[in-house]
Parts: sequence; C-alpha cells; structure tokens
Amino acid sequence: TPRALRARFVRALPTATAARRLGRRLRRRRSSARAAQATGSPPPMIMRAEWGADAVPPREPPQYSAVHMALVHHTVTANDYGPEDSAAIVLGIARYHRNSNGWNDIGYNFLVDKYGQIFEGRAGGIDQAVVGAQAQGWNSSSTGIACLGDFTTVANTPEGMNALAQLIGWKLSVHAVPVEGSVTLTSIGGAENRYPAGTPVTFQRIGGHRDGCRTACPGNGLYAQLPALRAAAAQYAGTGLSIGTVKEIRGLKPVDLSGSLRFQDGSSAAGLPIALEFQAVGAYYEPLTNVVTAADGTWRTTVTFPESGRVRAIFPGDAARGRLESAPQRVTVLARLSVKLRRRRHRLGKSFTIRGTTEPAETVRVLLKRRGRHRWIRERSRVLRVRNGKYKMKLKPRHRGKYRLIVKVGRVKRRRTLRIY
Repeated sequence: TPRALRARFVRALPTATAARRLGRRLRRRRSSARAAQATGSPPPMIMRAEWGADAVPPREPPQYSAVHMALVHHTVTANDYGPEDSAAIVLGIARYHRNSNGWNDIGYNFLVDKYGQIFEGRAGGIDQAVVGAQAQGWNSSSTGIACLGDFTTVANTPEGMNALAQLIGWKLSVHAVPVEGSVTLTSIGGAENRYPAGTPVTFQRIGGHRDGCRTACPGNGLYAQLPALRAAAAQYAGTGLSIGTVKEIRGLKPVDLSGSLRFQDGSSAAGLPIALEFQAVGAYYEPLTNVVTAADGTWRTTVTFPESGRVRAIFPGDAARGRLESAPQRVTVLARLSVKLRRRRHRLGKSFTIRGTTEPAETVRVLLKRRGRHRWIRERSRVLRVRNGKYKMKLKPRHRGKYRLIVKVGRVKRRRTLRIY
C-alpha cells in the first residue's frame, strides 16, 4: 500500500520520430557490418547525435577518471518494443535523468537493446574513461552498461547478450583491463552504496549493479547470465599488446600507465618484459621505462611525460614468440601556469613587475589590454623566455583605466585585472 507516489511523464517526441526512422536504417546497416568488425575496433554503435541527444545537451563538460570494471544494469522499462523504438526509449531515459533527476547527462555510459543495438550513452568519448551516474560510489572506477527492458524474472535475449559481450570485451580492452578475474576497489560511499566510504571491496571484472549498491538491478534473470557473459566477452577482448588511454596531464607530474599482454594461443604472459617508449612531436621514439607483466598478463607503472607526444609499449619477443608492438596512444601535456602581481592598483608612469612559473614550456606570451569605450585595446604583446620554470617582465602602462593582463602557454591562459590611476 504505497503512499505519496509521484509519476514522471517523459516526452520523447518529436525527436524520437526521426530517431525511429533512422534506427531502421542503422539496424540494416549494422547487421551487415557486424560480421566484418575488425579486431580491436568498437562494435557497431548508434551514436548520440543519431538517437537525438542534441535535444538533451549535458549541463556541464564530462569528467574523466579510470575504468577498472564493467557494471551491468537493466532499465526496468517495457520488454515489448520494436527495434525502431529503441532510440526513442534511450532519449526518454536521457530526458528523465537530466530533466527529472537533475543530473548532468544520461547516467549510463552505454545502452544495449534486446535486438543487439548498442547506443552511446553519456557524452565524452566512447574510448574514454567518462565518469557516469550509474552506480553511486563506483562511478569513477567503472563503466556502466544498461540493457533496455526489465529482467527481474526473464533472461536477456541471445542478441542482446552477444552485443553486450562485444561491447564489454572491446571497452575493457581499450582501458587495458582483463574481462575475467577480480579487482579490489575502494568505496567512495553514498546512501545507495552497500559499503561505507573507504571500504576495500573485491568485484568480478564484469559485475552487476547490485554488487556495489543497494538495488536488485540488473534483475535476477540477467544477473544469472553474468558468468556466461564473462566467458563470451573474453572472446572479444583484444589479444596482443595493449596500452591504456592517457587523459590530458597538467604539468610535469607522475601518471599511472597500464596495459596487457595476451597471446592468440592463450599461453601464459606472466613475468614478461615490456618496454615503454615515448615520441615527442617531430622526434623519434626514445626509451621511457621498463616493466614486467603480472600473473594475468597485465602491467602497470608510473611515468612522467616531459611534453606532449605519443607513447607505445613493446614486447621484444622470446624463443617461442615474436615481437609485439602496441598501437601508440596520444599524450597531451598542458602547461601548469601561475601569474603573480604584488598589487592590483598602480600609479600611472610607474613600472611594475609580473612574475610567475610554468612547466613544461620554453616561452610564455604576455598580453596587456586596456578597456576602451567599446572594446579591449591591445597595448603590449611580448614573448618571454622561461628559465628554470620561471619568467618575469616589467610593464609600464600608458594610460589610466582598467587593464587586463593575459599570460598564455599554448591552450592554457591566466588572466588578471588591474587598474592604473
């Protein structure tokens, strides 16, 4: 006898009408493309623009963390739907999550329907470690995949499970994570979390939402299929040598780098040497560091990149197996930049010094702009050389008024306002 129930009615039209028509075309195209999927490439997927996500743009830019496991969900929506309806269902879920719940974006990273159609969920890049809103306390360490439907008492379809296996096998391989075995993660806590903050919890690499949170999700029917899903996903996991993606780095600081080594014949990849090499823009690859694989063939180390470029991993080979080389991963190192002014008010005719620090950078550009009647007027522009991570410059404005000081290193800039009287 529940009380004080509240119903939310979510309108998926008119965008869903076009999405249905598009869904029919995409389904025909993807059914023929699925058989030709290349190893290491993502499975055929309906992207955000195709299911109508432009109607529910994210409130804020995406956040990134790490992917150590995959959590499976069900949406507890109707099981009686056609393949052309799935895009509208995804759009309805996105509107509910964003507009009714007040979330930034749709909570799931991916969604899969019972016909095997895969949908891109939360914005930020399918190959990136986008933080979702799908499992409180575990969002920053997992990727969340929801199956459209209610699997409380029924099992998922073979088509839906095969698509789920393809997606998870590819996604975890992108982040150099094995699909089988277990991993220990630390709870961040939360009212829906089963474990207090700071508790170490061991998960299967492919688990259900209920493993970490107080919920029955993904339903008894789908939860019972997870052991078979782990075995199926292993068939789609990347073999060979992989290296995880690297997010943007600000400044010269250590970052975690990981990957895995797996052989086509299934032979052991434990205790084998891996060499990491770095290539700066316009230069050759140079040695970065060396690491040894763990018992399950994975490897992990900490490195500091000197600048933007590319990194790759190399297995030199042994008596039984030849040399393997991973696909290179792009590394973007943004400068860490600071600007210091002793005072924000200065007398006209008197010079003052600006100083600051930056790394990695050889030069900084300093702009001084004065506020005119209708626009900012450039009064000074100069490129300064950085020495030992520091720079400084004397300035002497020519007029009274409000000024804006801008210091730039590549895409990074800092602004300060000051007044000359």
